[in-house]
Amino acid sequence: MLEKYFKSASEKFAIPFIRICINLGIKPNVLSFAGLLTVIIGCYLFLNNIKTTGALIIFIGSAIDGLDGPLARETNMISKKGALLDSFIDRIGELFIWSVVAIKFTSTDLQMFVILSVITGSSLIPYLRARAESLGIDNKVGLAARPERVIFAVIFMLYELPFYSIYIFTFILWLTVYQRFNILYKNLK
Repeated sequence: MLEKYFKSASEKFAIPFIRICINLGIKPNVLSFAGLLTVIIGCYLFLNNIKTTGALIIFIGSAIDGLDGPLARETNMISKKGALLDSFIDRIGELFIWSVVAIKFTSTDLQMFVILSVITGSSLIPYLRARAESLGIDNKVGLAARPERVIFAVIFMLYELPFYSIYIFTFILWLTVYQRFNILYKNLK
């Protein structure tokens, strides 16, 4: 959802950073790995109760990872391998973030189950989009795309929101899974 409203503005904001990457000869896949490494460092800091810095570093890592696509387009380096690598790295980064939530913020089996269902749904959402795109179907519906999931997780951790907010978020996430599945299923013959 955020992508729908902010993609063009964020890509304009990214132009100076893309220019720096081009001048330094940085490749899109390098940005993907650098973003993942940065997210992992932020997660480690969160695990060690360095919350504000951890949150900032996770956001920076996500921003770095968000530059790989615009850089690939600007340098005409778009490839199926790069798209696969980007999606793969996105899943790993998100898994690290939600693992911190599971470790630091759950105290019951039900809470752990809910976090595991968030991890599952977070993997299904991009899968359903990719599956649809492979069939020529546009499938970006829903309120719980990757930016929203990362932002929610970091805000939850940083401000130690009550756990019921995760229950609400999980409902929204699984609603997004349903919406994407429904669109794909209806378009299959």
